[in-house]
Amino acid sequence: MTRLILTTCVVLSCAIGLQAAPVKNLQISLDNQLISFSINPIFKNGAWFMPLEDLCKQLELKVEYPDSGEMVVICGSGESDLCVPLRFGEEVLSIDSVTYATPEGITEPFGFEIYKASESQFEIIRPEQLAPQFTLPDLDDTPKHLKDFRGKKTLLYIWGSW
Repeated sequence: MTRLILTTCVVLSCAIGLQAAPVKNLQISLDNQLISFSINPIFKNGAWFMPLEDLCKQLELKVEYPDSGEMVVICGSGESDLCVPLRFGEEVLSIDSVTYATPEGITEPFGFEIYKASESQFEIIRPEQLAPQFTLPDLDDTPKHLKDFRGKKTLLYIWGSW
């Protein structure tokens, strides 16, 4: 009888400990609008995976599934006729008939950038909204890239003698 009560207490304390663990909620926005998903994103192996079809729809990309079943192909729409194959594995998963992919795997080939405010807050930036990339030396003649300052308040002081 004592052994049964002790075992029950240990199991209950473990169950309570699992409930107390913080639940991560992903917030991802595009054009300062929060994206909503019909199926919740998942956090697996230290990375976020989101429903491929939902995210591609928001980014105005087309999703195709070749007959081989080994990959998914994402194609641009409009002026971009780029098509990018993604193999199932590290960046693309299929769980319960839903295809999930990392946001980087979907966005980077099409020129989007992702700014990570935190582990669970992302901002997707369209290519046409990005400042042109440039590199300039600082006062110590060390080259500085504009992209190194993403997410930080930055003052560009430009002087000319013209």
